[in-house]
Amino acid sequence: MRFPSYRLVATLAMVLTQSLAVASESALPRVMVWTAYGTGAAGYAQAAALGGLLKFEEGSNIRILPGRNDVSRMIPLKTGRASYCLCGIASYFGQEGIFLFNKPDWGPQPIRMVLASQGTQSFGLAAAGDTGLEHPRELKGQKVIFIRGADSINMITSAVLAYGGLTWDDVRRVDASGTNEAIEAIINGHADVMPMSTRTPLMERIAASPRGISWLEMPNESEEDKTAWARAKNVIPYYLPQVETRGAGVSEQDPWNGGGYALPILVTNADRNADEVYALTQFVDEHYDSFKTLAPGAEGWELSRQVFDWVMPYHEGAVRYFREQGVWSIEYEAHNQRLLDRQRVLETAWEQQLAAIDERGQAFQSSWMKRRSVALTEAGFDPGFSR
Repeated sequence: MRFPSYRLVATLAMVLTQSLAVASESALPRVMVWTAYGTGAAGYAQAAALGGLLKFEEGSNIRILPGRNDVSRMIPLKTGRASYCLCGIASYFGQEGIFLFNKPDWGPQPIRMVLASQGTQSFGLAAAGDTGLEHPRELKGQKVIFIRGADSINMITSAVLAYGGLTWDDVRRVDASGTNEAIEAIINGHADVMPMSTRTPLMERIAASPRGISWLEMPNESEEDKTAWARAKNVIPYYLPQVETRGAGVSEQDPWNGGGYALPILVTNADRNADEVYALTQFVDEHYDSFKTLAPGAEGWELSRQVFDWVMPYHEGAVRYFREQGVWSIEYEAHNQRLLDRQRVLETAWEQQLAAIDERGQAFQSSWMKRRSVALTEAGFDPGFSR
């Protein structure tokens, strides 16, 4: 039976109208630009997997801009070229205006969290197994790796040393230009301890070497342990106790009491449309069962894993969704507002810094760290990052 052409036209028009109506109801744009880690990294794989789901389910596309380093991932967000950044802990450094962001053309950024992969990466100090080292307090006089240009990973070392009641002055610093050189130094006996994640495949080289691998234990059970963790968090506030069962030298049968933090972290700017952020948060949560199997580390995006009283404020759109799901408490709201206050203190201090200081380079950076510390302390905040 032939289908009359006028009916075909009418049917197609009706389908198109319905499709446009559904699309118009969605707060998600047709195209979103995200920055992420480079191709091959877990963060890139997670962004690509989520982009595929969004395109299939919502007709919304993610265009990914891979970045080589922290700054290259943050620049498009700062300039408005990208709407979101699937970043590492450098997003927090951007909020605080420290390290690579302690420059006149950067300063504290108005970062807002959406979601993060929590509990999928553990970081600490790995010792060569033949040293017999088991606890950070035993590190005095040991040869410890410092990776040049890797602020975030070296701060892990500072925190673990603080856990053990030590500082860099108590150990013998061995400089390395990167992870591979650090691993070679451990294997060859030029160094004994290095910072890294258990799940970095390269660490298997140390585990398989004649020296073996042993992760320094950082328990969080006794009052003494908790005091030690307080010292560590005074160095890097985002570092949290974590039990790891996967990676080089650890397993379900031989777990490691260490620390970790969210990685990657989906952030945006404060002025991102709240309805859009709400819709994105809702989409990830409702499609989590599909998403979690599509990329390594994606299981960390589960709503029950989110840490709502961490170090960066959540976007109002995400908070609206959390509140509707019954997971957002009065205490979390108070904490979030406190973090927003912290950003306002930093913004004011930065404006004063730019108005008062003409120097560039080291003088500017040193001056800002002092001004930042004073402003935060006077406002009742812990500046953090004491070395």
